[in-house]
Amino acid sequence: MDEDLMEWRRGRLGALAEKHGGNAALGRLLGYKDGAMVGQMLRGERPITEKTVAKAEELPGSADWFSRPASTALASTVTSLTPAPKPGENAVHVPLLANAGSMGDGQDEMHDDVLIGSIALSPDWITRRLRITRFQDLRFIHAYGDSMSDTFEDGDILLVDTGAKDPSGADGVYVLEAAHRVFIKRVTERFGGSFEVTSDNQKVKAVDILDGNSQIQVRGRVVWCWNGKKI
Repeated sequence: MDEDLMEWRRGRLGALAEKHGGNAALGRLLGYKDGAMVGQMLRGERPITEKTVAKAEELPGSADWFSRPASTALASTVTSLTPAPKPGENAVHVPLLANAGSMGDGQDEMHDDVLIGSIALSPDWITRRLRITRFQDLRFIHAYGDSMSDTFEDGDILLVDTGAKDPSGADGVYVLEAAHRVFIKRVTERFGGSFEVTSDNQKVKAVDILDGNSQIQVRGRVVWCWNGKKI
């Protein structure tokens, strides 16, 4: 988890402890015996996990306590290529996750997706331009590496439909989890029911076959890249 996010969470946790009367009081509200665990988190000796965040945000008056807006630069990049929600239109607030699939050798999996903000999209634009499962299944991630060049590049912002977990009959680019690592690859169905997993970069020759014997989990389908490309 990046240090900026942890620093933000420590600050918010400290404010929450002050709100509830100190570390010990907050610790008991979170299910601990005393305030020792809270103190360790505030000092950076223990991570503030998604489980802790969820418990804290269940406290009265603390909903979304640890949420923070996405960066201005990122929001600007997205909105420059996507129409803003119309006045009076109910916006779709898509979470931006800190953990991104790797387009190269893979990135160590973060078992809890970390929310670092959200970006509002127009539901009308989504409905007209994309085929998705549900609005609430959408997530933003960043891509890294060059194995999917030039479909998208290192650092591009990707919109993922996490409800699309079955590539049968829907060839495309998917976020895959294998051996506790996350990858973004193109998945194509073959005759016989197996799937071919490849990179779009012609310099990358590796080809994998999914035939039901591999321990691979499909995390979602990439539906849009914020270089203005529908995937």
